[in-house]
Amino acid sequence: MNSREERFAVWVPLGALGAMALSIALIPLRGVTSASNLAFAFLPGTILVAELGGRSAGLVTALVAAMSLNFFLTEPYLTLTITKTEDVIAFVALAVCGLIAAAFGGRRERWSAAAGRSHAYEDALGRLVTHLDHGDPLDGALEDLRQAFGLGRIVVRDVDGHVRAAAPIEADPPPRAEAVLAPDTLSPVEDSYQKWGRQGFRLPAGGGRLPLPVASGTITLELWEGSRDGLSLEARRSLWLAAALLRRELTAGTTR
Repeated sequence: MNSREERFAVWVPLGALGAMALSIALIPLRGVTSASNLAFAFLPGTILVAELGGRSAGLVTALVAAMSLNFFLTEPYLTLTITKTEDVIAFVALAVCGLIAAAFGGRRERWSAAAGRSHAYEDALGRLVTHLDHGDPLDGALEDLRQAFGLGRIVVRDVDGHVRAAAPIEADPPPRAEAVLAPDTLSPVEDSYQKWGRQGFRLPAGGGRLPLPVASGTITLELWEGSRDGLSLEARRSLWLAAALLRRELTAGTTR
């Protein structure tokens, strides 16, 4: 179970049960003030759940809060019927505000995930530099990159087309990637249609090879996608930096 699923499993029931518990706690006040005033009590909890639990948890909390307001605090009580116009307005306003809070919670969740991936890419590049400086086997460095960027396979071929390193390590030579990738976008240079994933452009289904010119010819870095999410702009830039580091190492002839 990943962190997002863990937050969902914790905050969805917590938000829903919390909204119902709050509505029950407010029952003594329903004869003192209107339901429209009591609706404000649900907003802080909905915002908190959306911030900490994400969009889905915030959405569930908002809906349960609106239904609880209707059921426990709006006349006639213990039914889902609303007879007063001001109570209808309170119900709709609470639902809308809760949905807005859930939407902002989802945006924060996406920003947080993007920031986490950016740090992971920076860490991967740092580990690649360490691998190369220490003269570690290139296969291990590629495996580190593959896992950091969520790729299915990475292969480095020399100017003669021979496999210098691959991740994961395979008994048989991996097939050559079909499409040539543009260095600035990592998109196929001969394909006008680019598939799009949740995070950005996707690599070609048959893999893509990035030409890296050296003095004796051209080495290639070949990439296969590991999921349908695609590569963000930050991921593509980081992969290009990784390719430049690998080209420098191979050109210097120090890679073991």
